[in-house]
Amino acid sequence: MGYVKDFVTTQQRRERVVDLYGAPNIRHTFGAIAATANEYVDMQTDFPLSRRYEPMMSLVITNNSLADLDLAINGNDFALVPAGVITKVTDQAVWSFRLTNNDSVAAAAGTVRANVSTPPLGADELARRGLL
Repeated sequence: MGYVKDFVTTQQRRERVVDLYGAPNIRHTFGAIAATANEYVDMQTDFPLSRRYEPMMSLVITNNSLADLDLAINGNDFALVPAGVITKVTDQAVWSFRLTNNDSVAAAAGTVRANVSTPPLGADELARRGLL
């Protein structure tokens, strides 16, 4: 019986730390994405550390390639990421994402990056939850 209480306490403590300080920033650099190809990232498999902070709530895609890419989050088509553009997705649970190159040119290795994190809550939300 005490074990369940300790587990809940640990889980609640972790949630409070994420609320106050956010989750670490996880960076992913994509390899070359050929024309009509895609690269899939599953947070639990590719970044086991993310399991502690699930779900991650912010995704920033930096596309420095010459190719226009399609972004899908959690298996659902989300947005077009044009060449040379930074796309930011906030307040969206990110369990997995996929970039598909629907352009006629390849995206060179290292030119597309993703940053996934959970930012800390703002002062207004912390006050609403009674954490201040």
